[in-house]
Amino acid sequence: MKRRVTMAKGKFYQIYLSPMQGIDDENIEAKMNLALDWIKYGNNVWIIYSTATLEKLMTRYKSLVEPEGRLFICEINIVNRKGWMNKGFWDWLKKKRDK
Repeated sequence: MKRRVTMAKGKFYQIYLSPMQGIDDENIEAKMNLALDWIKYGNNVWIIYSTATLEKLMTRYKSLVEPEGRLFICEINIVNRKGWMNKGFWDWLKKKRDK
């Protein structure tokens, strides 16, 4: 009997991250690269696609902001969407990820 392996389905999260002093863009990008996919679309704002839980994400990014930085993460529903963004953003949002 062939066993079917299923991959965990990812979720979209919005992250606002204002790092503590001494954290540069390379440090932040290294953490973002742990997600399956991500896009930065504003100052200190990213959307990531990840199979990680919210708790795991908080642990992952906490070291970039404690003690004087700021961090906010929330799951987002990309099905209900409207906006005025560049084509690259919309292409990223619409691309197929789960196979």
